[in-house]
Amino acid sequence: MEHDKERWEERYSEDNIPWDLGKPYRQLVDYINENRPSRALDVGCGTGTDAIYLAQNGFNVSAIDISEEAVRIAETKAQKAEVSIDFRLSNVLDMPFEDGTFEFTHDNGCFHSFEGSSSEESDWRTYVKEMHRVMKSKARYLMKCFSEEPSNPHRLSQETIRQYFSGNFNILYMRPVVIKGKHGNHEGYSCLMERK
Repeated sequence: MEHDKERWEERYSEDNIPWDLGKPYRQLVDYINENRPSRALDVGCGTGTDAIYLAQNGFNVSAIDISEEAVRIAETKAQKAEVSIDFRLSNVLDMPFEDGTFEFTHDNGCFHSFEGSSSEESDWRTYVKEMHRVMKSKARYLMKCFSEEPSNPHRLSQETIRQYFSGNFNILYMRPVVIKGKHGNHEGYSCLMERK
């Protein structure tokens, strides 16, 4: 996992983050418009765009990332936006939170980043177990990830998502979406789940 940390440090230090458009994506905006503020976790928060949006809309937000540079940028952006967010440098596979802490958990591209690693199956299982652990019963989980489209940098099928999540979460929807980036768009899924 250490090589992954180094890779993420390099990407954020070089501003090689084509997915960071500086604004929240539509499915998150829609979720916030339809749900009351709660205790929220943003996993793989990157530069904090989505965490800041959640905080601006009344959510009590904690946000984690494995990259020190990403967390530093996120903290600076949150300070400029005048919002309070509990940013933590942490690995999503071993989070520093008590069991049952969060009512809403958000993932804008973290889960799919394990695809292709030598330990992807183990990492996916651990990720889902940790999400389940830190969430309250009936808490909601919103994930955006790449689909199995061959041109995507990471590929996930609906079957793979169901395989890893269905034991711990009820999948409320899994919808095709366009994932916008600085260098073009990709096909993906927006998934809303409820913790069992």
